[in-house]
Amino acid sequence: MYDWMAIVVVMAINKLDNGKWRHDYRVGGIRRYKQFRTKAEALAHELQINTAKSGGTLIDTRKGGKIRFHDLYLEWLDRIERVGAKGQRPASPVTVAGYRRVYAQHMQKHFENRTLAGVTLTVINEWLVTFSTDDARRRAYRQLGRMLQYAVDSGYLAANPARNATINNVPTPAPVREPAALTAAQLMALAEQSAEGGRYAGKSHEAYRLLILFAGTTGLRWSEVSGLKAGALTFGDRPQVVVRSTLVPVDGRLEFRETTKGRKPRIVPIPGSVAEELEVHAKGLASSELVFTSPSGTELRSSNFARRVFHPAVERCRETDSTFPEIVFHDLRRTAVTLAISAGANVKLVQQIAGHSSAVTTLDVYAQLFAHDAQSSARAVDALLNGKGT
Repeated sequence: MYDWMAIVVVMAINKLDNGKWRHDYRVGGIRRYKQFRTKAEALAHELQINTAKSGGTLIDTRKGGKIRFHDLYLEWLDRIERVGAKGQRPASPVTVAGYRRVYAQHMQKHFENRTLAGVTLTVINEWLVTFSTDDARRRAYRQLGRMLQYAVDSGYLAANPARNATINNVPTPAPVREPAALTAAQLMALAEQSAEGGRYAGKSHEAYRLLILFAGTTGLRWSEVSGLKAGALTFGDRPQVVVRSTLVPVDGRLEFRETTKGRKPRIVPIPGSVAEELEVHAKGLASSELVFTSPSGTELRSSNFARRVFHPAVERCRETDSTFPEIVFHDLRRTAVTLAISAGANVKLVQQIAGHSSAVTTLDVYAQLFAHDAQSSARAVDALLNGKGT
């Protein structure tokens, strides 16, 4: 079978000796023909072809019966590495490594030697039931959809069977936990426990205390904190950090990237008390040296830090404070935003702290926090109206 999407050069409808009618036409420079019982049916097919031609939707889908899924994967991944999914900039090594991992773990043995035409709804649904976790199923299904959409856009397929929400939709699972934020007192308690509790009992590692305070007041991501170099810090009357480098895992190795998630540096102010401690800590470091390291001076890995330091510190805090939330490191970003909003920061400053590309994103992500801030503002205006303010 063939469907429609290339330029038709020649068309003709002729009556055959057997009384049937044949429609001759070309798709992608290759001659095609189809027989019909009546001339009306042949003319209707010609109209269909002409409509597809004018709409730019004429494709020879027999390509999908020749191309292996694995060959599509290699072609798609090459594009992702060179120019990214949207053709604007290369994907990060972390993103590419994630795509390779998903393909090797969840897709290769099921689809590798199938043709694209053989990746049908039935095949996809049979594959989806093999997953042991909803998260893995969702990630793999999303990648399959992107790959097959590339096949559609490249003219190999007429439609994307992994974008059929009615038949094989994979819903996004409900979050297992709500994002949380710490109060200033809770942030201080967590910092103390990270430096002095557990494995550091009796041999404090003050750098971890400072790391928690820094992350909880500036909102830097883990990769930005762990990849922070001394040259990015400015002290004095207006202490700030220029966030320009990250330390990310790529296939088990830690690699430095001179661009952040937003692809460009951003400037974030540092609270004065934190800056004072940070200046003492960073004294003597070369501009290219890491600000935060392990006790032995090596780069920090998120998995090790979370397992050995962060989560045990959280548990110790929860033992002494019934209101202490069960958090992950990323919640320190929300903590920084919450503290800034509580202190009266405007949305543009919060955008800097969060590292969002636009204030609209900041408002969407932290709408609830700003809603609370709006109530405070309304009460302040009410006080002015009633002569209680100045």
